[in-house]
Amino acid sequence: MKEIVKDNIINYELIKIRQNTPVLEYLKRKNFSFTLKQVPPETLEQLKISDNPIDMEYGNLVAGYGPRKGNSFRSSGGLKISDPNKSINGSFIIEDTRIIYCALQPFYEERDTIVYDGTVFYTSMSMLELLKEELNKRRQYLIYMGQKLNGYVLEDQFVEVSKSELLEYAQTPKKGEHVLSKIRHY
Repeated sequence: MKEIVKDNIINYELIKIRQNTPVLEYLKRKNFSFTLKQVPPETLEQLKISDNPIDMEYGNLVAGYGPRKGNSFRSSGGLKISDPNKSINGSFIIEDTRIIYCALQPFYEERDTIVYDGTVFYTSMSMLELLKEELNKRRQYLIYMGQKLNGYVLEDQFVEVSKSELLEYAQTPKKGEHVLSKIRHY
């Protein structure tokens, strides 16, 4: 069983998730919007037994989910994960049929981050662990490379990669920095 903790404002609730169920899929099914904060294992243990609210540091957001603000994958909302320590650029946008790595910014720095202001959950899982769970479902893996002007319309440009290549972007900061330097802006 995997364990996460739900912040009920006045107390904390331990939630056990079956080993074969991805944490983000579980949270998405049960919540209209949420944020998932990464905490050290010791803090997670304290939260599991605490009867009173614990003063928590703001930040450390590893995942967020909320209603989409537009049709573009880059709009606020949807299911997104980022490295709370900012050692990996950007976000991984997780959709039903594809996972897109966008090196531009972590999801928690988006202008409309209010769409993720739902229930707060805590986990000791890392961004990489959460991403690996999502890779078990068959999807297309894409790297966002900016936009191209096609007549009067801007079109998003992607490079399709393998599952192992996508994982490299979650583990190697230089890969994201390289993509960031290549993204076309109009």
